[in-house]
Amino acid sequence: MPISPTAADVAYQRQVHRVALLFVLVVFPLIWVGGLVTTYDAGMAVPDWPNTYGYNLFLYPVYDWIFGPWDLFVEHGHRLLATLAGLIAIAMVYVACRFDRRRWFVWLAVAALLLVIVQGVLGGLRVVLDQRQLAKIHGCLGPTFFALVVALSVCSSKWWFQRHPRPTADAGRRIRELFWTSATLFVLSWTQLVIGASLRHMLVDTDPMVMRSLLMAHLSLAAAILIGSCFVAWSCGHRPLGQWGIRKFGLALLVCVLVQIGLGMGTWVVKFGWPAWLDTFEFASVYIIREKSFLQMNIVTGHVAVGSLLLAVSTVLVIRTLRVAGSIKQTAVGNPASWEKVIA
Repeated sequence: MPISPTAADVAYQRQVHRVALLFVLVVFPLIWVGGLVTTYDAGMAVPDWPNTYGYNLFLYPVYDWIFGPWDLFVEHGHRLLATLAGLIAIAMVYVACRFDRRRWFVWLAVAALLLVIVQGVLGGLRVVLDQRQLAKIHGCLGPTFFALVVALSVCSSKWWFQRHPRPTADAGRRIRELFWTSATLFVLSWTQLVIGASLRHMLVDTDPMVMRSLLMAHLSLAAAILIGSCFVAWSCGHRPLGQWGIRKFGLALLVCVLVQIGLGMGTWVVKFGWPAWLDTFEFASVYIIREKSFLQMNIVTGHVAVGSLLLAVSTVLVIRTLRVAGSIKQTAVGNPASWEKVIA
């Protein structure tokens, strides 16, 4: 398939961006439901794969699914959402090849399709082999996939093809700082997700020292991410950066981090209770942990989902700052063809 971008090929394509947005809107709920599967220990609610209790995935009785056990509802729903994400991934590759035709963008769409296939196989093998380690890998790959889908939506948006003004020396320096800080936060956030997945899937007989070490690493990374997000939000407040549409994502990043820290604290309380030093207060001393209660399930799952959202916002900041920083090297201001040479 020859791909030789022309002026028409590198213009904004509404069809491509709409499919990319639909991709995002399906994958984020998929991550939320996937978190519920783990939180409710519903991963083995359906013992076979790719069928559901012997039925074809799409032919399983709707009544049995909707009104059956909750863990069956969550697990089967997760499979249906994952299948929908796979179909949209195929559509993404088609519209990218048909309308967009930027070589690197087409390969990005192909990577998303391959990743959703790998993710589906991992989920299936986790059921067939009943392997907790596969569940960890599956849980880490999901947010990575979501970040890739978000990248597709940013790179196909109208913003991407706008004529961005060439940064001044001061603004260019700030943008480069933002890029490296955002890239560092992306790496730290992904590492945090890996540690979080290890904590979520930890066995009962795990050495307490291992759990303590992972927990300390988790808390230390949370502090580092908070400091980094504060720096990004402060840097994005610089007046000239508003013209590139970066400022709002710096604030969104900080909000995500603060919400995530709050949900992390809430997760500890609903899973392990209030810290011992708060026992002098009545609310802490009389608190009872209710395993798999509505409150516990939603706080824990929310902590997982917002972690993926944090990774996605970091991805947006990395791409947008890289796009604007690339205009410093462009031979024609805002020319997307020149930009492709920057990232090639």
